[in-house]
Amino acid sequence: MRLIALDLDGTLLNREKSVSPRNRAALLAAAELGHHIVPATGRALRAIPEPVLALPFVRYVISINGANVADLQTGRTLLCAEIPGPRALELLDFVARYDAMYDCYWQNTGWIDRDFLERVREYNADEEVVRLIQTTRTPVENLRAFISSRAETVQKVQLCFHDLRARSAAADEIAARFPDIAVTSSFRNNLELNWKDANKGSALRFLARHLGLAQADTIAFGDSSNDLSMLAAAGTSVAMGNAAPEVRAVCDAVTETNEEDGVAVYLEQNLLI
Repeated sequence: MRLIALDLDGTLLNREKSVSPRNRAALLAAAELGHHIVPATGRALRAIPEPVLALPFVRYVISINGANVADLQTGRTLLCAEIPGPRALELLDFVARYDAMYDCYWQNTGWIDRDFLERVREYNADEEVVRLIQTTRTPVENLRAFISSRAETVQKVQLCFHDLRARSAAADEIAARFPDIAVTSSFRNNLELNWKDANKGSALRFLARHLGLAQADTIAFGDSSNDLSMLAAAGTSVAMGNAAPEVRAVCDAVTETNEEDGVAVYLEQNLLI
């Protein structure tokens, strides 16, 4: 029995944000052999596409870069690693200095200033990213005030930059100023800020223990820097053909791209034989 952890965007999902018939068939075949199929995403639980959550073999989900591990069958949160409220407000104040769009996750939902949402294309040239943000964020008039009045903890803060050099500089500055915050990325122009204990690797190790599985019995698929901890933790790590160079360099295997059903290709050749 294996735990198969799958990043979503750029990995399991194609550009239409759907699971291809071939990928679905391969995952179903793996589930029928007794393997656990676990989405492992930077998205909030409520932002995961319904076709993924509706897969009959998906019970456990790692979301928000490992800040949350949920059991969909019981409705229980098994693991929670969130940014304390005061620290989250400090972080929001700090990132406001950048020419960047920012938002945050609270209670498994993405929240954003209405003004940023209306100007989303100023910070994102990729229409796939624009659609993702438009469909997974709830606008409020003032994000900081909203969080200050409601949230004891925040699950993640995200920034999107139109200047990639500014993004790189911001990543270094935030990491230096906030040593208790993990700085990663899931697409070309964003930064994702989580609590130091929240990462996909820690979540994968936790869930494997919860299921009584050895770390060696885990397989992880990914494409971006927010997948690196999970890929390092897995017994077998698989980079997508479209993965960032730093991801491909550390993985045990490289499969086809997410548009070429890379997840299914690897499973068919290595697990379903």
